[in-house]
Amino acid sequence: MQNVDEEPEQIQPHGRRVQGVSYTAPDMAGTSEVRYNITASDSDNVTTWVIPGADAYSFGTCTSNTFAAQEPRTMIYKGQFFPSKKDLKRLVSHFSMRQNFEWKVKRSNKTTLHLVCIIDECTWKLRAVRRDEGTYFQVRSFINEHSCPLEEIHRRHRQASAVTIGEVVAPRLQQHDGRLMRPKDIIANMKTIYGIQIMYSKAHYALQYALSLSYGTHEETFQLLPSFAYILEQQNPGTITDLQCADDGKFLYFFMSLWSSIRGFRRCMRPVIAVDGTHLKGRFGGTMFVATAQDGNEQVYPIAFGYGDSENNNSWEWFLECLRGALGHIDDLVFIYDRHASIEAGISKVFPYATHTICCWHFGENMKKRFHRKDVADIMDSAARSYSEIQYDRHMEELRKLHKGAYDYAIDAGPHKWSRVHCPRRRYRLMTTNVAECINSCLKFARQLPLMTLAEFIRNMLQKWFHDRHTAAQPMRHRLTDAAHGVIQKRVEKCNYMTVNAVDWNIFSVKHKGKQWTVNLARKTCTCNKFQMDFIPCSHALAAARERNLDFTSRCADYYKRETLIDAYSVPIMPVGHPSSWVVPSDIAARVVLNPKTKRQSGRPMEGRHVSSSERTTTQSCRRCGQPGHNSRRCSNPPMVNEGPRTIAPDDYRHKCSICHTIGHNKQTCPQKDTLVE
Repeated sequence: MQNVDEEPEQIQPHGRRVQGVSYTAPDMAGTSEVRYNITASDSDNVTTWVIPGADAYSFGTCTSNTFAAQEPRTMIYKGQFFPSKKDLKRLVSHFSMRQNFEWKVKRSNKTTLHLVCIIDECTWKLRAVRRDEGTYFQVRSFINEHSCPLEEIHRRHRQASAVTIGEVVAPRLQQHDGRLMRPKDIIANMKTIYGIQIMYSKAHYALQYALSLSYGTHEETFQLLPSFAYILEQQNPGTITDLQCADDGKFLYFFMSLWSSIRGFRRCMRPVIAVDGTHLKGRFGGTMFVATAQDGNEQVYPIAFGYGDSENNNSWEWFLECLRGALGHIDDLVFIYDRHASIEAGISKVFPYATHTICCWHFGENMKKRFHRKDVADIMDSAARSYSEIQYDRHMEELRKLHKGAYDYAIDAGPHKWSRVHCPRRRYRLMTTNVAECINSCLKFARQLPLMTLAEFIRNMLQKWFHDRHTAAQPMRHRLTDAAHGVIQKRVEKCNYMTVNAVDWNIFSVKHKGKQWTVNLARKTCTCNKFQMDFIPCSHALAAARERNLDFTSRCADYYKRETLIDAYSVPIMPVGHPSSWVVPSDIAARVVLNPKTKRQSGRPMEGRHVSSSERTTTQSCRRCGQPGHNSRRCSNPPMVNEGPRTIAPDDYRHKCSICHTIGHNKQTCPQKDTLVE
């Protein structure tokens, strides 16, 4: 048997086997014990970073369809060895939960552990003693026979503590549908598998303990951030990371942009970036910043991620400065955001040459909240997506006649920020920040994890995305991406009914339904403005190209071609490995990163974003007319009429007369009022 007090040998990356020398760093407030395995023969001052319990630390969780698919071993027999008394009691607890009985400690000291059933008359017992040569405990006697009366068995198990339940659920925190387990899932599974009823508070603490077992504690992950950033840059050369701490060592900001994303955006993406921030749901709260683009197949293309305390001017300015350092100068760059004042101030300061635009969807939601009118928001959205000034002016005139206040509100916000036709640079087909919102939705359950684990979760997610999309782009049958080919196919169906007259070899006059457009295939323009704004031929340009038997693909920009899509995902994202195998310089490993000053607010964290009133009413039916999309107070439709003596009158449908008990009028207008005898 190996001596547990002996220091194990460390295997170096180059294959030499040397004896490690253990050193314990001084204790610091808010940090756990840190060990360094230093090799005396190394001349480059390389240090192996090891955390206590790093072998049990895991970046991911296994997926299981059933709760008991990976149940811990609960076999106990005479002569069995356990590394410690704690391990023995843990296994006995799992065993008792499975066998549906409870036990208590009769005697426990440094050398002996004696357990008996909670019922005094029962014959079940277990006795273990410590071996002289170490900390191992051996089972000396074990009687696995019960004489307990059935009425003594109840559903609230004393051994089902939060720690024990957390150890049971730790290997299967991730469900088969991809989401993390919730306290109500633990309650249901414990009742189904073990027949034990636990309270919600115990399930919550069990979940938190399981998260710490699988992903590490928040304190450990903050201390691991410098080493994680170093290994990430070494495994993926060109990756940009930045870690900022206060003078006292407390965490402030962390930035991460993988080289695969940087290269793909600069070479293959349209220069439009959507930025957004979302809250973190971990112990210390905070905000995650996201910068995202869209590839030629209309898929989300993440560029950079950042973590800070909140959405303020300093944090957004820092994130945008890191983004500029990673991307460099981009011509015709356009930013889309949700009118957050800090984002606007940061973009104006860090990217003064870029164009600022706002999300049409958020702008429309603000108009709904401000004027309580869905129709004005719909008209504004139509004006924002117009390709020509004639269409824009028509929609704005309709908005002015419908609601003068909403018209002034849209003009004051700046049409050059929210409308396509007045934007100084091309927005292409990106009018909202939906690509950034999709990233927030993908990380909905991961945002409650520790910071470094969340960063590794994102890296692993992008690794899978890049591999799957690169594989899916290879067998595409067309020269264009599937999304671009679908757009072209719909527009080709329209051009069959158009009349084309050639002006010269490249200029054409296209007529349809009494309207006329002029197409220039050499300059790739059309008077409808779709061709030059989206860099995809419109239906009029396709009709002109068919007249000359020209290839449709050559008229599209390179952003929408299959070769460009393959090139965007051609550089794979490499994993970082297990924390116990990281080899980093000693100055990076010794850097102290303490917990941030901010903490999450008390109470249960919110799972999703705040839903506006207009979104809530779209799923409800009106009590007046029964149609979804609005409520009864703003309903202009005729009211429903019920069969029978009780009818709903148009003037007032909510009140019931106290005299005749008829719905539709009150006692003041009741026709039987005069016949009432006082």
